[in-house]
Amino acid sequence: MKIVSFNIRCDIQPLEDDAFRKLIGQLPENAIEHAGPQAKLRFPKDDGINAWKFRRDRVLNKIELERPEIIGFQELLPHQADFLRKHMPEYTFIGHGRDADYGGERPMIAVRNDLELLSYSAFWLSPTPAVPGSRFEIQSQCPRTCVVAEVYFPEQKLTARIYDTHLDHLCAEARQAGLMQLLAVIREDNDTHPLPVLLMGDFNAAPEDQELKPLFGDEGKALGLKDLTADTGITFHGYGQPEDSIKIDYIFATEPFVGAHTGTVLWDEEDDGRFLSDHYPVETDFSF
Repeated sequence: MKIVSFNIRCDIQPLEDDAFRKLIGQLPENAIEHAGPQAKLRFPKDDGINAWKFRRDRVLNKIELERPEIIGFQELLPHQADFLRKHMPEYTFIGHGRDADYGGERPMIAVRNDLELLSYSAFWLSPTPAVPGSRFEIQSQCPRTCVVAEVYFPEQKLTARIYDTHLDHLCAEARQAGLMQLLAVIREDNDTHPLPVLLMGDFNAAPEDQELKPLFGDEGKALGLKDLTADTGITFHGYGQPEDSIKIDYIFATEPFVGAHTGTVLWDEEDDGRFLSDHYPVETDFSF
């Protein structure tokens, strides 16, 4: 069994100076001082030879080769999601955009069709998780969502609950608030209907960062969550830029996934400066 977390890189266009200044002017008060060390990594820039139109066929080829049962995507824009749906008929996609009109970027879970998708839902990381487009006050202008799927794996005779998210790129306090909300949801879901858990996504923080301490500390341990990506090294590489490199992508799991875990690898193929994304997709392998 293969489970993949894949920040696919939104199909972004570089901003002119005036537009960039306008973006900064829209940030919440004190956001910059609370940004954390990776804020400088996440501002728009020209993707050049790694623009989506040049990467998309390579992405499809890699997915077709590996055929993971589950892929948790992050940073999909609508046209990218439409392209993948069209060219990946073997998968069912769930999730929606983070904006108030359900547009914009979104995490999405792709479930291979030989599995049984039992239920799914999504919510905003905010004080009002059911309100479209909502966010924490101390946060970037970008709302954040989490998509949840309950999936039955027939071959393993296993039902699991899968969470896929993308925490704020700019503010450590917002990342911590979103993470604490997410852990509370996992706890509530487990109290209502206990299931094995997979938690994946781009957390925009390194393992040693303060905002991730709840996940690596008592809260995560109480839920039985273990980081299956502890030995990957960097996952965000900024299209091969050493000064930008940092580990921010994760897959956490509970039993029986922990006991069945046989290894974790990065999809780190590179061809003359061309990559699948500015993140290395993270693949965890299991044998039941």
